[in-house]
Amino acid sequence: MGALLNLIRARLSFRFIFMTLLLLALLQAIGFWIVQATVERYVREEVQHSIAVAERVWNQLLVQNHQRLEEGAELLASDFGFRSAVASRDENTISSALANSAGRIGASIAILVDQQWNIKGSSLPDMASSSNTQFLIESLSDRSIKKENNAYLTALYEGSPTQFVVVPVRAPRVIGYVLMGFTIERDMIAETSDLAGIDMALMANSSSSAVRVLANSSRLEKHFLEDIPGDYFLEDLSFDMNVGEDTYVSVIHGQEVIGGYISLAFMKSLQEARRQFDELFDKYFSVTLVGLLIFGVAITWLSRRVARPLEVLTKATEALQQGNYDALVSGSTRTDEVGVLARSFDGMRTSIKQQQDTITKLAYYDSLTGLPNRLSFRNKVAHHIDSGQHDSLSIITINLDRFKQVNDILGYEMGDEILKATATRLLGIRCAQHDKLARVSGDEFSVLVVPGGDSALEVAKSLLSKLNEPLEVDNNQIDLSASIGIATWPDDVNTCDALINASQVAMYAAKQRTEDITVYKSELVTSTPDSLSLLSELRQAVINNELRVYLQPKVATADNQVVAAEALIRWQHPEKNLVPPFRFIPFAEQTGYIREITKWMIRSLASQWHALQTHDTPFRVSVNLSTRDLMTASFPTFLEETLAQYNVPASGLCLEITESAIMDDPNFAQRTLEKLSAMGFRLSIDDFGTGYSSLAYLKRLPVNELKVDQSFVFGMIENNSDRMIVQSTIDLAHNLGLDVVAEGVETGEMYQALGELGCEEAQGYFIGKPMPIDEFLAWRKEWNRSHGLT
Repeated sequence: MGALLNLIRARLSFRFIFMTLLLLALLQAIGFWIVQATVERYVREEVQHSIAVAERVWNQLLVQNHQRLEEGAELLASDFGFRSAVASRDENTISSALANSAGRIGASIAILVDQQWNIKGSSLPDMASSSNTQFLIESLSDRSIKKENNAYLTALYEGSPTQFVVVPVRAPRVIGYVLMGFTIERDMIAETSDLAGIDMALMANSSSSAVRVLANSSRLEKHFLEDIPGDYFLEDLSFDMNVGEDTYVSVIHGQEVIGGYISLAFMKSLQEARRQFDELFDKYFSVTLVGLLIFGVAITWLSRRVARPLEVLTKATEALQQGNYDALVSGSTRTDEVGVLARSFDGMRTSIKQQQDTITKLAYYDSLTGLPNRLSFRNKVAHHIDSGQHDSLSIITINLDRFKQVNDILGYEMGDEILKATATRLLGIRCAQHDKLARVSGDEFSVLVVPGGDSALEVAKSLLSKLNEPLEVDNNQIDLSASIGIATWPDDVNTCDALINASQVAMYAAKQRTEDITVYKSELVTSTPDSLSLLSELRQAVINNELRVYLQPKVATADNQVVAAEALIRWQHPEKNLVPPFRFIPFAEQTGYIREITKWMIRSLASQWHALQTHDTPFRVSVNLSTRDLMTASFPTFLEETLAQYNVPASGLCLEITESAIMDDPNFAQRTLEKLSAMGFRLSIDDFGTGYSSLAYLKRLPVNELKVDQSFVFGMIENNSDRMIVQSTIDLAHNLGLDVVAEGVETGEMYQALGELGCEEAQGYFIGKPMPIDEFLAWRKEWNRSHGLT
């Protein structure tokens, strides 16, 4: 067995023969199984049909017996002489008439009863004194059959199932009833069985006698008497019954009758029903064996015809296995199978060579524009850097503006045409030859600039000038602008990948700043692996309560009272100690998690607000809101519910909003601010003067104060222009009915100057640095003491 398996594994022809024969045998087995299943289903359907026919035949025989009994009973009941005998109570005449009538129609029993169901005559002697007869009459009386005309019922009489009819005798009123019965005998079972071609058994079970079985064969009678309990067929059943080694499809109908129960079984042998198909299966099996033998001989011959050319061409294909696709395949001129196979191998060699050329082109060139792709461009840049031929290299990355709108409005087919036209236009520029230009992504192109020609900035300006010219594609005039980023090796970065990435960073910065050209600077990189790690831990920091609230005091310039404080957040990292806000707040704003941080800050302040209050005047705490907070429709509801939970008035908080946050969606921001103002919150415009500074929106917004940005406060002592800006801002705010807060107060001179200019409140390191709440309370106490305040 092991040697055979080794031979099959070693020789292709043997594997081919073995697998083919195995597959054919499997298909034949499946076919045999399908045929067998179909025959089985057909046989059972035919058996069920035969049983249904037998049931109809049996019911028809019962109906015929009933009609014959009914006609005979009615004829006797209507006979004048019989009625006269009944009226005169002539028992001999009655008994004789009953016996003659029963014999004429084949009835087994005939009885006359009066209106009170007392027996007045019978067709057989001593029948009136029989306990079975008395039980029958009593059952009929109990069931009030006497109230029904032509009643038809079944009873066990003397242990035998018997059909009965009840016909009234009228002269002209009812003077009695004629009962006629027909005993169901074995010949009726046999007749139905012969007509329908199935086996039948009738089982009668009464409490007064043993179980009686009538069947068309003694084998079935013996089975029902010995192997089947008497109460087995009290219900209607359908199942397969095993009788000896034979299986019968059986349908049983159980019925309660007068005097006990009867069950009628319709049965048909599956073996007998299948017998006509056995010869078919034998022939099918024989044909299958012969077919497998013939097919095995034929496939053996054919496999040798197929395998021999493979052996001949093995040596010829060794060159192809080594990747030498230029090697010729011998034997291609032959006209036999070897020649056909050789020509096929030669065609395969040519096709593989073409496919490899196509794959190489797809791997390194863009299929739409024909330009080098990102991989090819990266390899070229790396080659220039590694070769040491140049002291510096620059990459210009170009991204088309509004290209997504072109795709959305004009469709992707038009977008593809625009990309091809853009590539053609770029190739027309002297400094962007085919080997230095690449399409690196959807609407993004890169240009490699080497020393010896124009500088990278001059090349970028040339490219921009060319791209700003309108494109005409399919009679459509399209204006596209571009954002361009420039990075240089080794001044900006040290590696090839870093150079490509730096140019993309500069390009995205240009797009964000709406600039045409941006040169890379390290400050443009806002994300570092460390900051991203901190950002991933920020969610857990909120859950673990690692954040801390710091307060920076605000002092009224008029009387030096500490009237408010700005709440600032710090992160007490379990491993990295205190993390400053600029390390994680920008990323929280980008991801939207700043909303959760704001909620945490407000909950924390609300829970500690009462501890900050003094006995004199309410103490305010300012909280900075981000753009995402202001654009969240449910934010006012959150504020209301949180302050109500801690019993904090809305006037106890001042919400600070930057101008840029308002201008992202002015209408929505105005509605939100109006809602917050109506709730009683104090609203402040933070960093005023550094954003859009839209006076049109400022006069419409329900704000209470302006915060002068620290960039103006820093220079107001040395720079008269900054002082004028601060003075103008204060005057503008006062004219609009707003208070002014100056941040970034570093010296006493600044503090005094702000007071002279009319600024209401000041904030900065001269007054106090941001500090934890406990330290803030101690600081405020010391400040009040040093300034003579209570």
